[in-house]
Formats: sequence, C-alpha cells, structure tokens
Amino acid sequence: MAILEMCQWLNNTSVSVGIRESIYMFPFIEGTHLLGCGVSAGTIAISDLRLLGWNMQKHSASKVLGAVLPFTIAGFIIMMITGGLLFWAEPVKAWGSLWFKLKLVFMVLAGLNALIFHSTIYQNMDKWDIDLDPPMGAKLAGILSIVLWVLVIWSGRTTAYNI
Repeated sequence: MAILEMCQWLNNTSVSVGIRESIYMFPFIEGTHLLGCGVSAGTIAISDLRLLGWNMQKHSASKVLGAVLPFTIAGFIIMMITGGLLFWAEPVKAWGSLWFKLKLVFMVLAGLNALIFHSTIYQNMDKWDIDLDPPMGAKLAGILSIVLWVLVIWSGRTTAYNI
C-alpha cells in the first residue's frame, strides 16, 4: 500500500473524522502539541547553549544536560503523541504538504545529530565537562541542534497554516 493510499484510508477512519470535526478536540490537541514543543525545544535550547559555552558556565555540562533531560523527553513524548494525532486528523492534506515533508526531514536530521552526539562527544564528556570552552564537536552538535529545531518548528507552523 502506497503512503498516499494509506493516508486516504486513515483520513476516512472514525478517529480522523472525529478529531477533524470536533469543535474542542483539534484545538486541544494542537495546543497540547505546542506546549510540548515549548517544553522540549526550550530545554533542548538550554542544553545546546551550554554545549556552545554560552550559558550556565558555572555548571558542568553533564549537570545541565542531566537536569533538563527528563523535561526534554516528556515534552518530546507529548509532541510525538499529539503530532501523530494531528497527522491522523488530516493525513492526506499533511502528506501533500511540502512543509510537512520538510518538517519530517528536519526531525530526522535533528535525531541523527543527537544520536551522533550521544555516541561520540557525550561519551568523553568527563574530559571537558567543566570547561568554559567546550570542544568543537560539542559546539557543532549544539549549533546544528538549534538550527534544525528552529527549522522543525518553522516548517511545522508553516504546515499548520498551509493545509
């Protein structure tokens, strides 16, 4: 089954119609999605700015990242659940949107950036944890993360106003 055919099938399910036609459900889900985005992106920004050496320099990078990680994960889980429901509400329109596809690409790239960071630079954090000037790899991961998450949010908001 092709992706568009799956989206057309999904579009006709009772859940999709229910969310799409509800006066309260769609705005509630979208609002919750935006709150999750604020929590997740905000805590990611705090972590990234520490990786760049631009904030919280008196605190070790491991403490900053460790302190915000539960909030980052919680916000991300909320975003994924509500984002899935928003997609379920209008799958054909979403899949037909270039902005939605760009959002998915940017999310994958942000995930790869995090995976590479955690499997390389993060493994050696004990060597640079309290440095005021983190290593170039940490800085690169931080700036890429900020840029990619800005692009995810920008393309997501553009998707919302173009479908």
